[in-house]
Amino acid sequence: MVDVSPLDMIGDSPWFVGLPASLLQQLAQAASIRPFNRGAYVFTEGEIDTDVYCVVTGRIRIAISSEGGHHFAITDLTHGAWFGEQGLVSETGRAASAEALVNSHILVLPRSAMLEVAEAWPGLYRNLLRHHVARSRELYSLLGEVLFYPLRARVASRLLHMLDNHGIHSNGEVSLEMKLTQNDFARLALGSRQRVNRIFRDWHERGIVERNGDSITVKDLEALAAEVSLET
Repeated sequence: MVDVSPLDMIGDSPWFVGLPASLLQQLAQAASIRPFNRGAYVFTEGEIDTDVYCVVTGRIRIAISSEGGHHFAITDLTHGAWFGEQGLVSETGRAASAEALVNSHILVLPRSAMLEVAEAWPGLYRNLLRHHVARSRELYSLLGEVLFYPLRARVASRLLHMLDNHGIHSNGEVSLEMKLTQNDFARLALGSRQRVNRIFRDWHERGIVERNGDSITVKDLEALAAEVSLET
């Protein structure tokens, strides 16, 4: 079990800013924290699922797949990230899957509890709209990179995004807190593992990035940022 309460997770969420304490308690009583082993799915594409979720521990990958078996990772979510809000307004199947990349714990809130609270405090919809707009901007930016930027720029952009959210700064270098394999970056940047490996090897030779197994340290952040270019 994890040493965290649903009330703490809900109270820290941008979804519930301004929510009266009594309604926070109401949501906490309806919530549960469930374990998901590595490789297990919180939900899959096409599945009719109306709960909403928050990552308590671990890492969850939101991804889409083609009929031919190709996968594209939209984003990786870690502690405190909420997702699944589409289920509040639609009972159509999920547009993406959510997979546990490591053993994880997820807070689960039933749709019925969310809607009951929203009826009592409509400000919840305002918070959800703000969150949805921010996430849509990120998605449009990602779509633009996939459509217009070469693979090297996409890998650099994804790595910079990960560093912004999970980087540890020390002596002018930035280490990535989470472990990502070459195959992970291939799925995040929509490229082959072999080509991604060549990109990281080039960065290593130029003193930009150092890899130790699945751990990554960026030694020259400005040089990495310069790789996000239409010409690379």
